[in-house]
Amino acid sequence: MPDDTNQRRWNAAQARLDADAAKRHAARQAVREAADDKLRATIEEAVRTAVQSLLGGKTELTESVSQSLPAAPAADVTPLHKLEPAEWIAHAGQYWADRMPSKYRPMTMGEFLGSQDDGDGAA
Repeated sequence: MPDDTNQRRWNAAQARLDADAAKRHAARQAVREAADDKLRATIEEAVRTAVQSLLGGKTELTESVSQSLPAAPAADVTPLHKLEPAEWIAHAGQYWADRMPSKYRPMTMGEFLGSQDDGDGAA
């Protein structure tokens, strides 16, 4: 019967470990929920303050909002899904020109070697 006793001790130890793990999990969950509640309250307060200032008619805020709005699109603009490939390429180039300026990119080793003279005089 030693196997039965060992098994019972093992099961009891495992039950204690599982209970401890459940307590730790519950404590972590409570901390996480408290942090989430605090974050939600902070966001709610910020939104409420922003809406009140917008509705209150503060000139500096309403002026900056009206100045930052893009101009209305022209009436004769072709929808993007109806553009031809060349028109699409031109539109994409114009759109990304000011949003993502090109950055300096060094040559790759293949580009560098391809630009070098072979040295055999056949160039």
